[in-house]
Amino acid sequence: FSLYSGHKTMSGGIAVDHLNRATEIKLINFRRPHMRGFWCATIGFFTAFVGWFAFAPLMPTVKDVLKIDKSEIYTANICAVSATIAARVVIGPLCDMLGPRRLMAGLLLIAAAPVACGAFVNNAMGLILDRFFISFAGATFVPCQFWTMQMFAPHISGTANAMAGGWGNLGGGFVQAFIPGVFELFKAMGCAVDLAWRLSLLVPAFFFLLVGLFIWNFSDDCPEGKWCDRIRVVKEEGSKESKWDVFNKAVLNRNTIPLVLLYGCCFGIELFVNNAAALFLYEQFLTDSGENILTQSTAGLIASMFGLMNLFARALGGWASDKAAAKYGIAGRFWVLLITTCGTGGMMIIFGVTKILPLAMIFLVLFSLNVQAAEGATFGIVPFVDPEHKGVVSGLVGAGGNLGAVIWGLIYKQFGQNNMEREGFICIGCIVISSGFLCAILKIRGRSMFCGTEEVDGVVPQVAAKEIKTVETAETC
Repeated sequence: FSLYSGHKTMSGGIAVDHLNRATEIKLINFRRPHMRGFWCATIGFFTAFVGWFAFAPLMPTVKDVLKIDKSEIYTANICAVSATIAARVVIGPLCDMLGPRRLMAGLLLIAAAPVACGAFVNNAMGLILDRFFISFAGATFVPCQFWTMQMFAPHISGTANAMAGGWGNLGGGFVQAFIPGVFELFKAMGCAVDLAWRLSLLVPAFFFLLVGLFIWNFSDDCPEGKWCDRIRVVKEEGSKESKWDVFNKAVLNRNTIPLVLLYGCCFGIELFVNNAAALFLYEQFLTDSGENILTQSTAGLIASMFGLMNLFARALGGWASDKAAAKYGIAGRFWVLLITTCGTGGMMIIFGVTKILPLAMIFLVLFSLNVQAAEGATFGIVPFVDPEHKGVVSGLVGAGGNLGAVIWGLIYKQFGQNNMEREGFICIGCIVISSGFLCAILKIRGRSMFCGTEEVDGVVPQVAAKEIKTVETAETC
């Protein structure tokens, strides 16, 4: 079905604009280039999430088998999101240079090695190092979002970004239920507990290789196919900017740092919860006699509810951002982000103080809805920050999510070491609510959340046909 309609020029069954970007989203379509790119971006990021957080739902078993303590688990959780910070910053400019297809595929193929090596971990240091190297897979978020920005026109880019990112993030919920199921399957086949959890980690490694090879060979970087054949806008005046100038310009943009911090308050929260939720549910909900109410598998299943809201919640945030912008201009996008960010903090506090399991499950879902919607709302704004260098901005903002996850992990570790995990959730929730008001700083083309009713074109404002041409370069396809 089609979500939007637009220009009549067709490419692969999709309506496109003057830059060959799709002006509609047809989900039941896998044809090249637009929808094939959309689904490869989505499935690639989904696969990365499955491998990235495969350890998390197995932590109760890993903790017992390897004889490690909670402090070491918290350290491993922090390392599991730390390498992605630098990786996303680097991958952003590389997207502008090389296009998204090879970077998405390359990251999956390379990260398959540490994912598989997780099966051979024998101590806390091995766990920490392996999770650190696996976290490079998290950089797939940048080519995922960059890909949809290339394939879709500005008026639907917020929705397309949110769908691809949200359904990719869905892997974080899927893995919480999938990996414990695989673990139980191996046990049912007669494997010992120590062997079963190790074999379980080889499954996502196989999918990394399968999906990475498909993306490399059967998808396109842009509507024109290869990245070197893309249509670009050529400025008639001005000198060519160096890569450092581009990066510096993006960093110094007044909107970049606030968006980095705000993304840390939504995607950073999601990464933190993906790591912590299963163990939190397993240990914090006890019977009157002090026994665990939940098994490892049921704790993972309940924890999966948080990530599974990505099925629609992140897309809902992007859709709300697009709709608000259509009525109130760029200011509408800022207000949607403010509301969802404050909602994230509020629901996190309520979840943290709730000690009745059925109620906690309800608040976990509401908490997740706000988190994912805030992510979609954030990337409803990102394409407008610096339209000519979206890869750099996407990389920086994406890295902010992992930076936030590291900070939340460090805060939570301080509380967790003193058996105050619930207080850790409350503290982080309060910080997130306070951070929501960074939206008041945002201003794009002179429009803030308090003024402006005219939408901002995402890439180039009504570029005349004569200004657009394919640039002959020495790029290698």
